[in-house]
Amino acid sequence: MSQELEQSIVVGSLNDIFKDAETAANSNEAVMVLGETGAGKEILAQYIHATSRRRTKPFVSVNCAAIPASLFESELFGYQKGAFTGALKDKKGLLEEGETGTVFLDEIGELSLEAQAKLLRVIETRELLPVGSTKLRRIDVRFITATNSDIKTRVERGEFRRDLYYRLSIFLYTIPPLRQRSEDIPALVSHFLAQANREITVSPKVMELLFCYSWPGNVRELKSVITHGLAKCQGPNLEIEHLPAYLVESCPRLQVLKEDALKKKVECFEARLLEETMKLFPDPKEAAEQLGLELRTLYRKLKKYRLAKRAG
Repeated sequence: MSQELEQSIVVGSLNDIFKDAETAANSNEAVMVLGETGAGKEILAQYIHATSRRRTKPFVSVNCAAIPASLFESELFGYQKGAFTGALKDKKGLLEEGETGTVFLDEIGELSLEAQAKLLRVIETRELLPVGSTKLRRIDVRFITATNSDIKTRVERGEFRRDLYYRLSIFLYTIPPLRQRSEDIPALVSHFLAQANREITVSPKVMELLFCYSWPGNVRELKSVITHGLAKCQGPNLEIEHLPAYLVESCPRLQVLKEDALKKKVECFEARLLEETMKLFPDPKEAAEQLGLELRTLYRKLKKYRLAKRAG
């Protein structure tokens, strides 16, 4: 993992998680990372590997959801020549490719119960049997897994083996979605710019829009947006017109976004806060209490922003 990426993470709101993960890095026990798609689960996995004693060894990333059930054993455990049609030579599986290093099993929740049972046996015995072979092979890998599913609910429903869950979650971390840690956005943007090796100044209006957006695609979507912007930006400044149209159109008050006056910006924020509070607390008295306002002040502001009808 690059030094820039490590620094961008540690200064963000994930500091406590990554600090605690250093304890996991000093161990060989399994780690499970939970979080929405694109939230940065693999980044944490890479960080743990990069700060562990295995840092100079392979880091093998496996997308479990992309492996058909019929190919699970041959992909992960390997196979011998002649094991099946097309097996023209011996082939190491992904687990052996990660020997003495770390194997990251992404979307672990997508494995079938049969595949889960076979994986559990490998984890417990530290041995695997390539397809077509009669000889077990010892392996030395550190397992890190991740899923965007509600894994505990799947365990309760019998969709994920309880014994495998406990074996894989010796260390358990949850990465919050980007919308809950918007303070990380500047550091992440700086990292993506450094990755692109571009000396670009991001305009305040762009940062304002990035802070306002809800980021359903999380860190992965943010990277995509910055990549798009850099492709369109030919000068030294990244401006709103360089961003994807859907992102710009998501702003509820584009005319305010394009304003330079601080007063207009503050009023825009105030209007949005009032609007969202009235949705949660339709009773004006409750809304005023939540906002720490006198009731008459709330009514005055609702009228100012033409939100008075929402208070009825």
